[in-house]
This record gives sequence, structure tokens and C-alpha cells, in this order.
Amino acid sequence: MRKNYALIVLLVLAALWPAKSGLAQVINIAVPADPDSFDPTKTVAAATGEIAFNIYEGLVKATPTGGVAGALATHWEIDEAQTLYTFYLRQARFHDGTLLTENDVVNALNRARDPNIAARAGELAVIESVTAGEGFVNIKLKEPHGAFLYTLTEVFGAVYPAGAENLARQPVGTGPYYLEEWRPNQHLKLRRFEQHWSGVKPYFETAVFQIIPNENSMVLNLKAGRIDLIPRLEISVLHQVENDPLLRVLSSPMNLVQVLAVNNKREPFDDPRVRRALTLAVDRQEVIDATTWGRGQILHSGISPAMAEFYNTELAAVNPYDPKEAQALLKEAGRENLHFTLVLPANYPLHVQTGELVAEHWKAIGIKVDLQIVEWGTWLERVYSQRDYDVSIIGLAGRLDPHAILVRYQSQNSRNFFNFANSEYDQLIEAGLQAEGEERTGIYKEAQRILAEEAAPAAAGP
Repeated sequence: MRKNYALIVLLVLAALWPAKSGLAQVINIAVPADPDSFDPTKTVAAATGEIAFNIYEGLVKATPTGGVAGALATHWEIDEAQTLYTFYLRQARFHDGTLLTENDVVNALNRARDPNIAARAGELAVIESVTAGEGFVNIKLKEPHGAFLYTLTEVFGAVYPAGAENLARQPVGTGPYYLEEWRPNQHLKLRRFEQHWSGVKPYFETAVFQIIPNENSMVLNLKAGRIDLIPRLEISVLHQVENDPLLRVLSSPMNLVQVLAVNNKREPFDDPRVRRALTLAVDRQEVIDATTWGRGQILHSGISPAMAEFYNTELAAVNPYDPKEAQALLKEAGRENLHFTLVLPANYPLHVQTGELVAEHWKAIGIKVDLQIVEWGTWLERVYSQRDYDVSIIGLAGRLDPHAILVRYQSQNSRNFFNFANSEYDQLIEAGLQAEGEERTGIYKEAQRILAEEAAPAAAGP
């Protein structure tokens, strides 16, 4: 994942680093919730992936500059037709002591693309077959896929021993750390894997992820010395740490797009006029000023401006702040008395604060909103998995390639919890996989235009 993304909220790291030289023993890290599942075929929460990438590895991995490098593959070859990928495996050992085999890779990838098993199988639907020979694995694609290597950097591309059981709670990978202990609602303890193929030892012998749902409690624990690192801190509590001489605050933009998610399949949100009205009624600059102290950025697309080549900069005029036009659209749609429920994840204060504010904006044009704040597990099950909701606000983690971001809005994509369906959009996303250069850029910019005009997510980056 690239380090310098320009996105809507700041990433804040606050740490008391050990002064002694050499390898340190323990680092305590605050996280807001337990992982949803360590089974790579079931993981959907971005926060889980951040921990899982210390445990698992795939054939390839993302680099800090946004590229792709070998992980369990030393190198790879692609045929002229761009449909046959041959990965040459390195010698590596799993945390249970067994050696990596070609069969482990074949099994993991076949499970990852099985729709009866994997939550994100659709993202590997382009694979026709996975076979192996001595020291290598062949992945045959149905058609060229320009973003395929980037796709394999995702957590669902992780490799584990064939036949491994209960990966959800007992993950077995080849990564630099292994899971030593997991006490739900308390902590997870990862220990350094001394037999990692790289021969490089991570700085910390043990990493303990302390489950602390409330950010104010995180800060109190940090100041008390019970934790050493808060990987992500909302701007609203930044003032509690930024002037403390004992704490080090590192800030950089975060690769995250906050969206106003609308269930496009549920009446009356199946009407784009209603979805656009929700967007037009929101003063996004006020939201940014109130929730991020003005440090966020208004976006008009579902992807990050960090992807400067692909980001469509011409969408600001599509859905500007215009409450009068919002009222006119609701009247035209026969929805002047609109009433719905806004579901918000309790463990993400930014989304809750944003929801409370936009509800006031909607109230100002006559919309009645019931706020429902739920635990993260409930949100994942109800909104993401079951798609049983009206409207929600959530942050979507960025990816290394625009296809990986925009494909989530394809009609049949497993991550399309918006239930957005548009045949022209679907065709564009497919065409983007075959195109190169300026043609590919133009395709993805056109796809963003459709999302904006249809208000598929009703707003991005408030």
C-alpha cells in the first residue's frame, strides 16, 4: 500500500518508542475491534487484513510505493496472450513447521475462487484453472486481466497448508508473525516467526493488539503506558496527544474514501432522483470542518485522488450542495415525506459523527431519519453481508489499482453491498481489464461519471 495517499482523513500514529538499541521485546497496539475472521476466504473487514498480512503471505505482495513484488513466488512469467501466469515458488515454511508445497498454493487459490466457500470469489472469477508442476504454479485466465497481479496481493490470495482447519480462529501462514493467543474482546498476541524464509527478523518479538473500542480510552491507555501505538486516530481526539511532549505523532493522509452508502435495490432508493437528493442536501464542507477540523477533502468519486491518472476531476458539478434542488427532486419523485433508517458502525467515530450531522442536513429539507448505531459485527452481517439496510456511512479502503476499487459496484460483485446495477457500468469495468494507457484511463473516468450521476453511493468524501 502506498504511503502518501491524499484522502479524506489523516492517519495519526502516536507512539512511545523504546530508546534501547537492538531488537525490542513487545509492542502493544490499540485496535477498536476483534478481527471478523482470519480465514482468508471469509475476511471482509479491512482492519482484519491489516493484522492478517503479518501472518499470511500470498504469491505476491504490495510494495510501499504501490508496486507488486514477489512473496512466496521468487518471480513469475506471463505469456504473450496475457492469460497464463507461471509463478516460481521459493522454499518457505509454515508456522506449523511444514514446508510450502505447490499443492498448498493450488488448494488455497481454488478455495478462494469457489463461490460456495469464499466471500470474494467473484474477484477471482477470471481464473480458468490453477495447476502445478515441480517448483511452480500455473494460473490460467479466461481472458486478459490488467490488474490480476494487484488482485493477488489481497488477503484472499493468502496461502496456507492444504487441509488446515479452523483458520478463522487458528490461522497458519508463512508470514513474519504467527498468532500465539487470541482472547476475544481483550487482545491478540502475535509472536515473531524465527523461521521466516527471508531470514530477516522483525524489530519486535511480540506484537499485542489490545481491543479498545473507544478512542478516548485508547488515548488514556497510551498516556498511562499500557499501549505504545495507536495506528489510526480520529481528528476529533488529536488535540489530546499532539501537544504531549512524551508522545510522537506522525501524520499522513489515509487511503480511505468515506461514502454515503445507499441500498439501490430498496424502494425508494431504487430511484436515482432520491439518491441524488440525499447527496445534494449534504453540505460536505461543513461535514469536513466539523468532523476533521477541515483536514479532509471533498471527493466526487469513489476512488482516491492519489490515483491522479485515473481520478475524474470533472465531477464536482454533478452533485453540488443544493438543498432546493434536493427538495425539487424529492417532490418530482413523490417522496416529500421521506423517512428511513441510517445505520452507523459504533466503533468508527468519524462515521457516527458524519451521520449525525448529515441527518440534520436531511431534516432541514423535510426528511425524517432514524439513527441506528450498531456494533461492528452487526454492521458487517446486516449491511455488508445481508444488505438489509436503507442508508449507511462507511469508509472504503483503497486498493493499488482502480479496477479493484470500481469493480465493487459491478452488478454481481460480492462486495457490491450498495446493490447498484447498471449494464453500461458493468461493460465499462470489463473493458477496462482489456485496455491500456489513455484508453484505460478514459474508461475508468467514464465509470466514475456513471457512479456520480446515478449517485450509486449517494456521496463520497463528506
